[in-house]
Amino acid sequence: MPSGRATFHVGESCAFADGPAVGPITRGQQQRAEEIGWRFSTLDAALSEERQVEQIDELVALPVDALTAYTLDQALAEPAYVRAAAVGIRIVTFGSPSPSAATVIRQKVDSYACAADAAAYISERVPNGRVLVIGGPPIPALAARTANFVAAAAARGLQILAHGDNIGDIEETARPVVGNLIDRHSNVDAIWCFNDYTALGAAKELALRGLPVSSGAGAGVILSGIGGIPAAIHALRDRQMTLTYDSQPVAAGRAAIDALETILLHKRSPDPEVWIDFVRYDLSNVGDHQPW
Repeated sequence: MPSGRATFHVGESCAFADGPAVGPITRGQQQRAEEIGWRFSTLDAALSEERQVEQIDELVALPVDALTAYTLDQALAEPAYVRAAAVGIRIVTFGSPSPSAATVIRQKVDSYACAADAAAYISERVPNGRVLVIGGPPIPALAARTANFVAAAAARGLQILAHGDNIGDIEETARPVVGNLIDRHSNVDAIWCFNDYTALGAAKELALRGLPVSSGAGAGVILSGIGGIPAAIHALRDRQMTLTYDSQPVAAGRAAIDALETILLHKRSPDPEVWIDFVRYDLSNVGDHQPW
């Protein structure tokens, strides 16, 4: 294996390069790799579990010294991770662990802590509030994000009126899902969305029906997103969303390269699990937001 700092090559199978949940993770890896003089290559799986497996094998064949992946399907990906590890390639995963990986980078927006914070925010303003839940594609970390919120909402006494999924992960695919649920449940007090693009779509569907969005301190539907993308921050300022959670994806990407630097350069074992914290933004503190 190469011994010089500048000779290490990291390859990534990105789950969805255009997705707000994972695209900036790639940017963080690119930034950190450039800072330490490493090569970094990324391939876009475009939410295809089968394509991700193919890409892992492509990276092994290059070859790379290490690979990273936001795992789309653990059962499908694991044999490919095993093949990579068998030839000495070090692995870091995002969102969900692998027996073959040295480290998993987790974002606390996927954890119960973030879910509990959102449930508390809603229940403190609307006790026993009626909530629509909009989840995302069946990626393990995103599925956990939604399941944690459903559990936290139940613990706070919130009523889940209905649950839909925005499988397409973007605003355009969110709108028909959200619009249909709003039409069936016009008495909704809050809409929890697994990401900001879904929340932005929900904001437009609420506006079409003349339903106001709560600022967090008054009447209207509480609209919650996750991501902290620029469009969501603008929507908060314009009172088109109530709150969002900055997932700090660039920091997650940088943490992956830091873990690989510990392994490849310093010959030490990294922390097996690294958690990236979230920051909640609403109208009270949106002025403090620092763009990625």
